[in-house]
Amino acid sequence: MNKTLSTDMELFAAALLQVTVAVIQHTADDIPVFIAAGIIEKYTTHYVKIGETNYLRDESEFRIEERSSHQP
Repeated sequence: MNKTLSTDMELFAAALLQVTVAVIQHTADDIPVFIAAGIIEKYTTHYVKIGETNYLRDESEFRIEERSSHQP
């Protein structure tokens, strides 16, 4: 299951724990497109920096994969 990070606290926790975050942006037809993945280096109210690139928060989704505690 994927978890979308939207609050400052969620982004802070992901940066602190150094989890890999996927950047998703939507096309004009609202189709989600994978853009990049990496560790959050910095974030502000306007952007999230992953690697050498800044992604605008209002144009991107930031997702992590939540692992289930129940293994089949």
